[in-house]
Amino acid sequence: MATLRSLLALSISFACAEAGKATEIYRHGWDTVADVMGMHGKYSDPDVLPDDKSVAFIAAHYKTVTTGSGCGKSRNITLEDGALDVAARIKAANPDVLVGMYMRTDMQLEVATAGCTFITEELTAAGSAYSLRDDSGALISKNNNYLWDYTNADARALFTSYLVGVVNRTLVAGHVAAGRPAMDYVYLDGPSWTAVEGISAARNAAIGAAKYGFFTELQATFADLPGGGRNVILNGVDDPGTAAAFSATGAAGVMFDHWSILQYVNRGPGCNDPANTTCGTFNATAMDGAFDLARSAALSNLTLQVKGWVGPVIKQQGHYPPSMHTPATPAEQAAVAAERFNSELALFLLVAEDRTFWLYSWFWGFDSWVPDRSDSQTPHGFYPQAACALGAPGGPPQRVGATWTYTREYAHASVFVDLTNRTASRVDFKGSC
Repeated sequence: MATLRSLLALSISFACAEAGKATEIYRHGWDTVADVMGMHGKYSDPDVLPDDKSVAFIAAHYKTVTTGSGCGKSRNITLEDGALDVAARIKAANPDVLVGMYMRTDMQLEVATAGCTFITEELTAAGSAYSLRDDSGALISKNNNYLWDYTNADARALFTSYLVGVVNRTLVAGHVAAGRPAMDYVYLDGPSWTAVEGISAARNAAIGAAKYGFFTELQATFADLPGGGRNVILNGVDDPGTAAAFSATGAAGVMFDHWSILQYVNRGPGCNDPANTTCGTFNATAMDGAFDLARSAALSNLTLQVKGWVGPVIKQQGHYPPSMHTPATPAEQAAVAAERFNSELALFLLVAEDRTFWLYSWFWGFDSWVPDRSDSQTPHGFYPQAACALGAPGGPPQRVGATWTYTREYAHASVFVDLTNRTASRVDFKGSC
């Protein structure tokens, strides 16, 4: 396996090649279902990189790839170097794949772990100066990890330097995409700001504004980098409030990560009763609102990643209602993923546009997306209908009268969605399939 040094070069200049350049919206084609598909899977250890077979599969089957890792046990390479190595190998197989790296924005978890990132030493040297405190001066933690204090300019600058350092790596001479960025975007988890107990309303407002301002400044910095703009994608636009807040930051993209599960299905009292067949069915009003949100003006100028799931999921990871059997083994999960592919695809195609990507899996692990590994949750040979001819949509979705059913036509497919019967939703292909 080629080493990171042989594949990547670090550009040391962060000078703006073209000040004020607009952010780029990622767009896909419509030839086949595969054209709308992406993946988001982290592996656990940058010292144990994904094998060549998995990388080749990903490069051949997904248009966008978000990846990353935990912190290596032997500390041979940093988290970001591991992700950049995988990005370079994907682009060696298919230079047109859009690749991004996962990073949290609430907890300092990865960047505070010894040997994990190239700014860990600097963060450690700062002590707790860059960590959030309540009004009494006590440090605030989440899952035993300190939080970034976005009102601290030095903290913002350090985090910015880290993320810019990742997306400013370019592919070296000899690579099929030499000179182009190895990473096209960063995927930032935990971007919302929720008021923290022990902090005054005024301070909470200031922290929230500073955090959202950080995303604005970061996207502007990314857009002006030499060699083409890079993007910020924020997780979690599951309601109109977060959609409006994230859109206002100027970030280039967002993810709708609870699409069709959790709060969009019925999980009320009595859901623990196996005889309760209502549990896990769509909350039709909520899901109808999700359709509107995915196509709303707030998200119309953004790349939108829609996280598809093997539903109905009432609890993560992948729990079905008690009235249904929850697939327990990777082989069983892969089989059910194949079985439900068509009906889950229908929920996405109802709202899709050329800037909207579908990411279908059981969860966020790397092997949720690749076949033929001991813990793979993707069926051998991939999903046959990914190769089906699709074509562009002929118009927006249509609701059928006062029912909870919807239709939409594509050049080579008809979409039907039924919010009273999830698996009755379907895509009927008209042409090559």
